[in-house]
Amino acid sequence: MRFIRKKNFQEGEELLYMPSLHWMYTIKYIVQSLPFFLLLLILWNIAGSNAGSYDLWGLENVLMIRFYIRNVFLIALIIVLLIFAWRIFLFISCEYGVTNKRLIIKKGIIRLTVADIPTDRIESIYCVQGLMGRIFRYGTIYISGVGGMMPTFYMVSRPYALRRKIAEIIEKNKTVTVVHGNLPKPRSAPKPEQKSEEEPIYRYGTFVRVIPGSNR
Repeated sequence: MRFIRKKNFQEGEELLYMPSLHWMYTIKYIVQSLPFFLLLLILWNIAGSNAGSYDLWGLENVLMIRFYIRNVFLIALIIVLLIFAWRIFLFISCEYGVTNKRLIIKKGIIRLTVADIPTDRIESIYCVQGLMGRIFRYGTIYISGVGGMMPTFYMVSRPYALRRKIAEIIEKNKTVTVVHGNLPKPRSAPKPEQKSEEEPIYRYGTFVRVIPGSNR
């Protein structure tokens, strides 16, 4: 069931890009376990491929070694197949989305995990690819922001195209903020101070000097 759809969006939010998990995600552990199974097959052939091994180790020891190798092979094969089935369910249930406001991540079947990262809090974007990733064109996108760095889009197809898309959205949001933001009001020139008419300190009148000892 698709989780990333319009009813779960915010007001004015629009879906711009939907990256997907690479198909290598389902068979990753099968590919990594191939050397182990190849080693078991080599040991199996060495233990009972010719009659000389029976004379060297003894028939009972050879049969015991082949028995253990076969059991290890079957147990490892069952574990890998169970992991493969679980990865298929995760592959079907995982959803990634890039909108004009945030990055959305939805994972899980029984236990659902939903996370989103606002684009205005993203500081840098990292793309990590190994040898297999360069061959089959998949990689992991790391987002560095206010909350630190975390693997956001794991084993996603066309990682560099996704990185460019996120960078374009961030730059576009910055441009919109600059163009349509509230411009600061120009400072008005200070008005010249008006000097109030000072009252005269002296007033005109008659000044009388009194001399001590004189008769008035």
